[in-house]
Amino acid sequence: MMDGRAWRFMTLAFGISWMIALVGMAFGVRSATAPGYVMVAGAAMFGPALSALLCAHRFDRAGWSALGVAIRPFRLRPFLLTALVGVAIVPVILATTVLLSGGFPEGGFGRVVFTGDGLVDQVKGITAQLGMPTVEEEKLAPLRRFPPALILLGALLAAVFAACTVNLPFMLGEELGWRGYLWGRLAHWPAIRRIGFTGLIWGLWHAPLIVIGHNYPGHPVAGIAMMVLLCLVLALLFDHARWRAGHVWTSALLHGIINGSAGTYSLFAVPGHPLLGSIAGLSGILGLSLLGFVVVAVDGPYRRTLFSGGT
Repeated sequence: MMDGRAWRFMTLAFGISWMIALVGMAFGVRSATAPGYVMVAGAAMFGPALSALLCAHRFDRAGWSALGVAIRPFRLRPFLLTALVGVAIVPVILATTVLLSGGFPEGGFGRVVFTGDGLVDQVKGITAQLGMPTVEEEKLAPLRRFPPALILLGALLAAVFAACTVNLPFMLGEELGWRGYLWGRLAHWPAIRRIGFTGLIWGLWHAPLIVIGHNYPGHPVAGIAMMVLLCLVLALLFDHARWRAGHVWTSALLHGIINGSAGTYSLFAVPGHPLLGSIAGLSGILGLSLLGFVVVAVDGPYRRTLFSGGT
């Protein structure tokens, strides 16, 4: 059974974040390219953390222990394993996109670009789409010379660094709630049930941003359903990181790597249909499902928690 504290947390988390999104929409933020969207989305990310802090400190009087922030004794291995999983996400999704685009060339899955000239074209297209000044040709020359695999590796390592630094406060905005307070309330559940419930709630929490155009522009209804599916497969990887470490910092690291490497996928993939050929579309969902299957297959102790209660 789920106690009233979890319901109170979710009510506050949804209320805070959805109110921020609705205020943004009222002031004209109606698309993911509109001025102010980044500010609205960034502020909404802190709804779960604010809710968790209120519940832990104001209502439960439990302090920081209820948020999963303690890391004593410190263990490096869970962080390294989490970073490895995070770094593998983009290459796995790119490989999935190659397979899908090859099997369904007209299916809207886009295509993967893995040549120097292709990367230059991608950068030009991205800058034009963002309305940025055209990048001078000589500044793009290194993209033509360096092997794409090295560029991919460098971008992923940069995402890890960003996840440990500038991205960390924003990722905690969500993770203190979902894998901090809420995870603690559901820790006695079998992992598969916890993953399913958290993924569903996490996906629905994104609904106002999806309506605005986050991830699936032009598909406000189908986009919510796709976001729920995406969060369900991501919830397994996040639950594993949280369970393996015993604290919320590894899930914050994973969240930061994912957000920081989304642009890397765009650098190597010509987008297809928003619901299919994107890192958050069917290509991404299938790739993440494959990665989740590997994680569960390799980690026997975690696999045994999937259908048994307790942490």
